[in-house]
Amino acid sequence: MKRSRASRRRTARLLHPRGQAMSEYAVVSGALLGFTVLGWPFLVSLLDGLHRYFHSIYYVIQSPIP
Repeated sequence: MKRSRASRRRTARLLHPRGQAMSEYAVVSGALLGFTVLGWPFLVSLLDGLHRYFHSIYYVIQSPIP
């Protein structure tokens, strides 16, 4: 039983993927890395604000005025 050309092409495409998963992985990894690098100054300022917030809470707790 002979298969048609279209059937053979379809089978060949299924057996030999053309690297779509690898290119998607590269794009997603690059996007995550880019957002991390670009967002780093923002993250540093958020952590600095959190540090100041906790210091102000301890200052209020330890103040002599009720």
